[in-house]
Amino acid sequence: MQIFISWSGDMAKLCAEALRDWLPYMNNAISPFVSSQDISKGERGLAKIAGQLQECSFGIVCVTRENQSAPWINFESGALSRELGESSLIPFLLDMQVKDLSSGPLTQFQAADSSNETDVWAMVKSINEKCEPPVEQARLRTMFDRFWGDLAVQLTSIRNANPPTETAQREVPEILDELVKLAREQHTRIGALEKSIGSTGGTTSHYTINDPKEVRITSDADDSSTVAGRRERAKRVGSMARELIGGRSRVTKSVVVGGGSQIEFVCTEEGILKARAVALELSNLAVDYMVGITLYRPDGTEEASYPPF
Repeated sequence: MQIFISWSGDMAKLCAEALRDWLPYMNNAISPFVSSQDISKGERGLAKIAGQLQECSFGIVCVTRENQSAPWINFESGALSRELGESSLIPFLLDMQVKDLSSGPLTQFQAADSSNETDVWAMVKSINEKCEPPVEQARLRTMFDRFWGDLAVQLTSIRNANPPTETAQREVPEILDELVKLAREQHTRIGALEKSIGSTGGTTSHYTINDPKEVRITSDADDSSTVAGRRERAKRVGSMARELIGGRSRVTKSVVVGGGSQIEFVCTEEGILKARAVALELSNLAVDYMVGITLYRPDGTEEASYPPF
């Protein structure tokens, strides 16, 4: 499977080349493509991008503080997402965290923090799932554990050779305000759909909001297949949230409730500390999939709930 790795700037190029050399260790079917030309210089046109994408099934955009707001990065990311779909494009953040990503087009994709082992492992799993054939997960984890240190050392070296300049950090209230606005917008749209469906006499309708994501709204008489679908979605969200918190060793219990509208976790103290560190990612996950996530401490007291409203 070919992977298109996009970059702009010296740091991002070094990052792209490190990924190109490292990813094939995870699965022999992976064949990364890294252009030798910098898109910031206008040397890669849309026609050429389209030609390169014909053989690619996955895209990675190497993002730095310097290039994240550049028009060419957002332009090429848009071209990649149209060809591959949002689920097959990952912004790979070299010298920044997910919370530092500006509110541009790149925020619509599930980004990976290159310094976060859990994030990179999740990216590797996503790539492997699209490979033919995929590597069995236990073996994939073994290979990841064996070679992760090599990639981490390379990326650290790149960061140290290019120390960040002073940039304005996004304030926590600004980030939370953005999340609440997005959640309220979704709530308003869904409320309008429910109101319109209420006048159809209990029929089931199918609407699309923010294509390509799809939302199914039904009357109170949901059939069993719809409920089962919601529960499966909640289980997938639970699996992703568990990975963010640190795996089963930090989550002692998980329960899907409310017909799939909510998932509850009981965490160890270590899990609670990790959950606090990835609170923004958990909130994004809850909003994106419209599945509430509630965390409980070992003694049963509630720690947090996402979305926070």
